[in-house]
Amino acid sequence: MKKILGLSVFGVILLSIFSPLVFAENDNILFYGESLGKIEDSIKSNYNITKTQQFPQNLSPYKVITIINPERGIASEEITRILDFVNSGGTLLIIADDYTEASSITQINRLLTSLNIEVNVDRVYDDTNFANYNTNILVRGDGNYPPSRGVSNILYVSGSSLRGKFDGELKSNTTSYSKNYDEVLTYGKGQRPTVSGFVKHGEGMIIIVGDKSLFEDTYVVQEDNALFAMNLFDFALGNSSRITQRVQYKENYDQEANSFLPYFDSVKKNGFSEMKQNETNTITSLIQQAQSKYSFGLYREAYTTISQAITIFEAQIDSIDFEFEEKLQKAKNLENEARSKGIAVADEASFNEGVYYLTQAEKETNLTKRIELIDKSIEVLEKFGQGDMQRAKIEIDTADSKLKEAKKTLFYENDVQKADELLTDAKKLFNRGKYLEAFSTATESQKYSERAIEKYNIFKIIIALALLLGALFLMIITKRILSWKAQRKK
Repeated sequence: MKKILGLSVFGVILLSIFSPLVFAENDNILFYGESLGKIEDSIKSNYNITKTQQFPQNLSPYKVITIINPERGIASEEITRILDFVNSGGTLLIIADDYTEASSITQINRLLTSLNIEVNVDRVYDDTNFANYNTNILVRGDGNYPPSRGVSNILYVSGSSLRGKFDGELKSNTTSYSKNYDEVLTYGKGQRPTVSGFVKHGEGMIIIVGDKSLFEDTYVVQEDNALFAMNLFDFALGNSSRITQRVQYKENYDQEANSFLPYFDSVKKNGFSEMKQNETNTITSLIQQAQSKYSFGLYREAYTTISQAITIFEAQIDSIDFEFEEKLQKAKNLENEARSKGIAVADEASFNEGVYYLTQAEKETNLTKRIELIDKSIEVLEKFGQGDMQRAKIEIDTADSKLKEAKKTLFYENDVQKADELLTDAKKLFNRGKYLEAFSTATESQKYSERAIEKYNIFKIIIALALLLGALFLMIITKRILSWKAQRKK
């Protein structure tokens, strides 16, 4: 997705730079008759639209005249001026409807009489290829008909058929047919009623579409109606390159959206929305904006907006992955340190708990849960290490205290020296984080200190006993001397 996005964004930049140069000229369109709805806003992003219910005397400022279901009659002099406009290089775009707008069709056909083309006062049906009703026909796009380039299907909602010899036309399906209000067939099945077509007239062109409903807000967002509508006006103004760009942008958007949107929905459910709530709201808003623009034929804008959403999303995913990888590495380092130092039997349960959380975190796909698991792993393994450290510190302090006591003895220098050396080693091991080895070495130091103290205590006992025996011996001698002196006096 990143590679495609990178190439496509580069294309967006190039087209954004050069498009203003290509389409710098103001292209004016005159709308006469009814409104087309929101799709007009999309058309206005490229062209200037002027609405009127009265044809101006001067038509030269316009490149296209669009007649949409005219409610009032078109006067003969207006017809002459309109045909002169076309003959001089302008385009006349006519958007009609089905037999329910018979009076409008009559006015349109008065305009077309000299051209041997007309809009039938009928309605097109299809009992096989339809959406909700057999009047909602799914007409396949035809790449040979410029306005339907890139179109898969048009939802021809409730429109009439066309008749005459066209220079280019879009036909309905082989299963389609058309009938007038009296149920009389105007086209039978297999005849493929024409639904849109164009003829060249002088230097200009006349284009007809038999269904106004496909432009309305409810239907323009369905199938590829918006694409067809936008292409139609580009074709009318002679901007075929804009059609090419639009189709490409639509393909780019479809490709990105088809890969990104399901993935984003999946990741949202797997903890992304909990961890990145603000960013989720921003991305969701951009997606909605892109979809709205796409629905009304603004594919370049839609693609640019969805690209922004993808860029933000990928940056946040990278951030989440980086945070997790850092914590994962920390947990693995703690595990390896513990293994290298050795694990006491009493600590195995705690150590195994930490490793279990680490293993589960690596397997977990939920972004929130895997962070929770790795945090638990680190917490347990850190406490495991801190327990060893605390025990080692206590043992070193005890060894230090015993060494000080041992140094008070007068003899047994070898034991005291050995205890001192071991205590120094224990402190070095402690500083290097080797707490189990420090603990063991400090314990060994204590043994030598205790042996020196014990020997000294034994020595003191021996001295005390010797003194006691000496005192007893002295008492005995003294007693005998006194006894001997007493006998001599007698």
